[in-house]
Amino acid sequence: MSDFIKHECGIALIRLLKPLDYYQKKYGTAHYGLNKLYLLMEKQHNRGQDGVGVANIKLDVAPGKRYISRQRSISNKPIQDVFEHIYKRFEERIGENHELGKDPYWLKENAPFSGELFLGHLRYGTYGNNAIEACHPFLRQNNWKTRNLVVAGNFNMTNVDEQFDLLVKLGQHPKEKADTVTVLEKIGHFLDVENEELFDKYKALGYSNQEITEKISENLDVVQILKNSAEDFDGGYVMSGMIGHGDALCLEILTEFAQLFITKMTKLL
Repeated sequence: MSDFIKHECGIALIRLLKPLDYYQKKYGTAHYGLNKLYLLMEKQHNRGQDGVGVANIKLDVAPGKRYISRQRSISNKPIQDVFEHIYKRFEERIGENHELGKDPYWLKENAPFSGELFLGHLRYGTYGNNAIEACHPFLRQNNWKTRNLVVAGNFNMTNVDEQFDLLVKLGQHPKEKADTVTVLEKIGHFLDVENEELFDKYKALGYSNQEITEKISENLDVVQILKNSAEDFDGGYVMSGMIGHGDALCLEILTEFAQLFITKMTKLL
């Protein structure tokens, strides 16, 4: 980017490449990723003082277990407030058995924010009020992992009305006319389309529904999803996101000079 960094929203994205027990053994804590996220966000604290949000995704979690966590705050010290709430939730789960806090397997099975993929956002409000609902990351939930979408960004969309009308033409009923909502739902739409196309493909090949879910996780074309989603975007923005099965994305476009950066992060080997 050629522009000087000013007071604009900040984003932090972390993907752990090793199992949690690796970090427990090497660094003495299974919260290595969460601690690093805190440091990254503290270094950006001047980038957004109107609110803060953190989201986490756990990989390879059994059905029936929560695998997406989110915490947001609009307090006077939102970074500290968010992380205090997160660590308080750890303490509530652990109770008096402090040894559980050192057990990465127990934490991943039972405690929120004990996953491998983290997304943090610091909000510098340019649209809307200072309500908690305006804080990123935004979450689009679904019962299929590969349809869950978490997005946080720094938006300056110049064609929000056009994007809103496009969603309506797709058959959606957006809850409000805001760039954050339109961006989330636009990406979500093409994520759904990709899921449906892959489902039909593997169903025709004779795979079971459970097998198809794994096939979709392995073959989801995140690059194409974002290209389709951003085709009609106009303005300047940077955004990061996470998909429920473990893929992460980063998309940046500058007005007049467009460039697309995609990072597809695979599941733990």
